[in-house]
This record gives sequence, structure tokens and C-alpha cells, in this order.
Amino acid sequence: HRDLHSFPTRRSSDLKVGTGLGIDTVAAAQAIIDISNENMHAALRVVSVERGYDPRDFGLVAFGGAGPVHANALVKLIGAKPLIIPSAPGVLSAYGFIAADVQNEFARTYLRTTDVAGAGELRAAVDQLVAEARDWLGDEEVAPGDQQFEVYADCRYYRQDIQIPCTLSPEALTDGFAGTLRADFEGEHRRRYGFDLDSPIEIATLRVVGRGVTPDLPRAPGRADEVALEDAVDRHETAVFDGESCTTPIYDRERLRPGHLIDGPAIVVQDDSTVVVEPGYAGAVDEYANIIITASEDR
Repeated sequence: HRDLHSFPTRRSSDLKVGTGLGIDTVAAAQAIIDISNENMHAALRVVSVERGYDPRDFGLVAFGGAGPVHANALVKLIGAKPLIIPSAPGVLSAYGFIAADVQNEFARTYLRTTDVAGAGELRAAVDQLVAEARDWLGDEEVAPGDQQFEVYADCRYYRQDIQIPCTLSPEALTDGFAGTLRADFEGEHRRRYGFDLDSPIEIATLRVVGRGVTPDLPRAPGRADEVALEDAVDRHETAVFDGESCTTPIYDRERLRPGHLIDGPAIVVQDDSTVVVEPGYAGAVDEYANIIITASEDR
């Protein structure tokens, strides 16, 4: 699909996929990439459209070694903007592990409708889960002042399968909690699915998330020394985009600086990942060395 090197003389094993399909190697590679992108597109729909969110209202962050290779094609499919490529996408998960809060979840199956569950009984169950979370955070050496607790009731219509988490404030667990909880549940159910049911609301599960707050890690700005954009080009290669071959600049990301603007088609290489900027798109390097990719017409 996108070849960073000129095609060498091919061995017979290189042609097996294309020969079986009756197409050449480039077309076979294009088909493989297209199928991969469609599979990822389907996964994105599961966490957006199928939950009532329009992906056009969101940006897309690409991480991992291969994420930035496919991400520009995916924003074309789902309409998200902008596309954000972190400065070190291949190790973003490791960075997140260091930066993330200490957290654990404590849950209990409840299975009572709100017209049966009493506020006092519910509050006692929540208090016990909070106590378990507090003990765990103490074992993790999280100071009491850095501990936070979030309470959720996973609710559903009685005898239905779809559960929706609703925030449950312990202070609101009074005799009127059932009406508030129903309103929260039905508001989210209506947003996701567009209808209500005349049915009791059942609390399937009570959950408490105990969190130990981690101080924010400082973000290092991009290097300030001046490098001309043309000096960031390592070489040019023939690449294929949507079946069309074109001479494509290959940028060394280490040489990119805040303020650089990369017009697609372009490829950016670095130790932990490869970034593809499609034709009709452009990538701007921001002050923290992220590459922000948008359609050229939206620049």
C-alpha cells in the first residue's frame, strides 16, 4: 500500500497473495490495508456511533507503533478531526502507566429495582465498598488526602440486558433517590437509543472506583533550535496512495520542530513508529512536538 522503498526483484514467495487473487503485489497490499482499516473502522463505531456519539464531534489520538500508519485513513472514514500524533506514540501506553492515577474498582451484584431498594440499605452497601476501596488505597500507600471515590450504579430496565452506569452520590441516597436515578438512567438511555420503556429500573451492580491521585507529569516542549523544514527530509521514495504512485518525502521526526507544516502525501519515520500523512491532508507540529493532522482545506 505504502512502500518506503523501491520494489526489489521479487521472489516467487512474494507474489503468492497477488497471484492467488489475480492481481499484482501493490494491489494485493492495498487490499490488505483496506481490510485492516475497515476492521478498525468497525471497532471505532462500537465505541462511538453504537454508544450514541458522533465521531465527527471528536478528535482521534493515534498511538502504538502501527496506529499512526493507519490513523489518517481512519479519520477519512469516520470524519473525526483533528488527528493527533503524540511525540512518542510507540511508548504512549508506557507513559500513561506512569502518569495514570492509582486505581481499583470494587463491585457487588445488587439486583434490586429502585422501588424495592431502600435508601438506607443502598447507602450501607455503598459505604462497605468505599471502605474496601479505602483499605486498598492505604495498602498502596496513597495518603488519605490523595484518595478519591466515585460511586456508580449499573442500571437497566427490569428484565432487560443493556446496562448503563449512572453516577450515584452517597449524599443523594435519601428517600427520593429513586426518581433522580431513573431520570439519569433514562436520559442516557434516550440519548443512546432514542426511546424509554414503561418498566421499573433495576440496579444490577454497585461499583466504587477508588483512586489515588498522581501529580501531573511535566510535558517537555519541542526542541527550540531552528531547523529548516527541507532539512528534515531524509529522502524521497515512491509510495502508493489509493492506487496512485507518487514521489513522497520521508521526514525524520527527530529533525521536525514546532511550527513545521508537512503537506501530504508524506511519511514521517521515527524509532518507535511511522506516521502517514495522506494526500489532501497536512500535519502541523505543535509546541510539544505533537503532529496535528487536518484536511488541507481546514487549515
